[in-house]
Amino acid sequence: MSSESESPESQKARTFFQYGNEAAMKSNFDYAITMYRQACKLVPDNMMYRQALRGIQRRKFQNDPKKVGMLIGMKIQPILMQAKSARGKGKHPESLELCEDAFAHNPWDVGAARVAAEAAEAMGFGDLAMWLLDSVQEIAAKGKDSDFFKFAGGIYEANESWAKAIACWEMVKKFSPNDQDANRKINALSAASTIKRAKLDDALDQHAQAKPVEDAAEAMQAKLDRLKQEQLTPEQRLVKEIIGDPTAMHAYVELADIYKQRGELDKAEKVLAKGVKANPQDHGLMQILEDTQIARLKRAITHQKQRVQEHPEETVHQVKLDELNGMLDKYEIQAYRRRVKLHPEDPKVHHDLGLILARTGAHDEAIPEFQQAARLSTIPSAKILSLLQMGMSFEANGAPKLAERNYKEGLKALEPEDKDNFLALHYRLGRVAETLGNREAAEEHYNEVAAADYTYLDVADRLRRLI
Repeated sequence: MSSESESPESQKARTFFQYGNEAAMKSNFDYAITMYRQACKLVPDNMMYRQALRGIQRRKFQNDPKKVGMLIGMKIQPILMQAKSARGKGKHPESLELCEDAFAHNPWDVGAARVAAEAAEAMGFGDLAMWLLDSVQEIAAKGKDSDFFKFAGGIYEANESWAKAIACWEMVKKFSPNDQDANRKINALSAASTIKRAKLDDALDQHAQAKPVEDAAEAMQAKLDRLKQEQLTPEQRLVKEIIGDPTAMHAYVELADIYKQRGELDKAEKVLAKGVKANPQDHGLMQILEDTQIARLKRAITHQKQRVQEHPEETVHQVKLDELNGMLDKYEIQAYRRRVKLHPEDPKVHHDLGLILARTGAHDEAIPEFQQAARLSTIPSAKILSLLQMGMSFEANGAPKLAERNYKEGLKALEPEDKDNFLALHYRLGRVAETLGNREAAEEHYNEVAAADYTYLDVADRLRRLI
């Protein structure tokens, strides 16, 4: 669509979306989220904008739901109450926006997806409603949430997405074998799908008979083509789009997301690799590919650890685990060195690279990265984390005095409510004081920790040994 034929809202949204893309490529997550949200607010049913928003929100949590804090649910509940209230008053756009406030805290929140889907459906955005539910199905399945799948089945049924509706009720049947409605709904949906298909076939036949033979053939083909397009799954549509336009970057990302939701990381990786090959200058796509490969390696490591635990006597499993850990270290270092080179002013990428280097024992290389991260950080808690990690690397290198200097600098930047860093800094200062033979200082720092949390690490034992 040309800019001349776009509405002013669409033009503004497209601009916001472009700004969001640029910020995302620089891993400037907060600004990218703000820009994508503005685009979604102007054009609520634009799937590309909405998917980009959710994608960058999840990248902020390293695409790992476990990175969401345990207490986040307490922040989300009041927001969802407001969203439900707005929905009940018919203020559906407001309800959808409030749900996005919830997704900012947890982009995998199943409750927010349900409320948002209801709002989208009420606004006539059936595709958006279904996508919102698609995006959290994996989480709902892990939680064996039968109520979610009953609700989702209703949304898919309302949009005549029969296969998805049936799949939802199959999940209900799996999680709640005694549910009396499951089989009945599956049979009813199968019948509805068959009837709908028959009606479409009849309509095509009647239309063809009402025209001359040559016109009828052309019309029927057009109808069939449209019908085939409608019957394509999201996966098939994206594959078709990629074949038609190998530079369609969003299609690679969306297709990879479908595979990720199904746990098929190998397929996701292959799709993204093809996308990078077709778009070699797109650094954002390359980063998504790297994150996917890292996730795949981490999953393999988790499975291998389980094998080691189950068969400790078979050394071959430990050898394989060591190989996988080595592969992960090497790949992550390569990936994050590339990101540091692309985004030298981003403190987070410096910090992340430092963590990986420290994990592998390369403390001489890790320390400069933590120094850069601390220098560039504008958020006190982030700066303190870099100072803390830098101090531990100095300790590992046998330089306790330099470690002490970093921990003390961290204390100066500490905010009153930052309990976690308070405990960590005083504990490390206690350890350093012990190393330097300063028992009085060590006891003082351990007392600070014990007064706040007596169960913190081994602080109680260390105090007993000092007294």
